Amino acid sequence: MNNKTLSAVALGSAIIALGIGLIVYVVTDKLMMVLWTALLIFGIALLALSFLYSSKSGKFGPSESIYRMVLGILLAVVGVIGMLHTYTDVSVWILIAIFLIALALVGIVVALMNGKKEGQ
Repeated sequence: MNNKTLSAVALGSAIIALGIGLIVYVVTDKLMMVLWTALLIFGIALLALSFLYSSKSGKFGPSESIYRMVLGILLAVVGVIGMLHTYTDVSVWILIAIFLIALALVGIVVALMNGKKEGQ
């Protein structure tokens, strides 16, 4: 698939995520749920789309596939953390710790994926 098609699918996913976020807002009557729901759904969509992008690494950084995968995971994690913050009394420090753990796990997975490619 070419980049224009994938960009169109990503844009469609973002619009769907916002639409679902608005539905969740109407049901929950919490405005911030639009943002958290949209981030969660769009992050999952980006993660799914990441497997369709090129996995060839460029000179200046990770491949398009890994970039989209990491971005998708982090957006989804921020969405979940935002939902937890909105609906629970969990300490902000615990939410920050969850984000840092997720960030470290993504970094480890990407490092292992890149190490596996270099070893081939």
